[in-house]
Amino acid sequence: MELRPYQQEAKDAIFEQWDSGVKKTLLVLPTGCGKTIVFAKVTEDCVRKGDRDLILAHREELLKQAANKIHKSTGLGCAVEKAEQSCRGSWFRIVVGSVQTLMSAKRLRKTTVTTFLISALFPLVPGAGMYYTMLEIVNNELDVALETGVTTLSTAALMALGILFVTTLSRVMFHSQQKKNI
Repeated sequence: MELRPYQQEAKDAIFEQWDSGVKKTLLVLPTGCGKTIVFAKVTEDCVRKGDRDLILAHREELLKQAANKIHKSTGLGCAVEKAEQSCRGSWFRIVVGSVQTLMSAKRLRKTTVTTFLISALFPLVPGAGMYYTMLEIVNNELDVALETGVTTLSTAALMALGILFVTTLSRVMFHSQQKKNI
């Protein structure tokens, strides 16, 4: 699958950021513009270089969407790490994982994957909520727009807090493990 020019530009920008040392990179595209396709192609390039990639999502539907898009656009398969499913023993270089499952320190210690390159966390912004908020504003339904907008922003804020929590937890675990190894 060939990327559209703006998708190729986004993909190139991600690698430019990573090559310059910026590892916390955010891809922002409007709803329906192919964020999943872009990160699938980023993942494909990383895997072809020998990396292992972890794709995080917070719902089963999004895990399936990511795995399906990656397979359809790149031909690469994905292992799944969620609830009762584990990527242990898998030869796939891409793992699609549930945030809830991977927040468990016990589960992380059991994972045999040696290196994860986190190339995507989606959706960062609840696109449908933003769309419906704007639609209600255009339709002059300001009460509904306010309710939808507050719900959408609350969801985005909670996701940001979740990301902060997971990032902080992984750093604490990493540093405590390093101290034990000294």
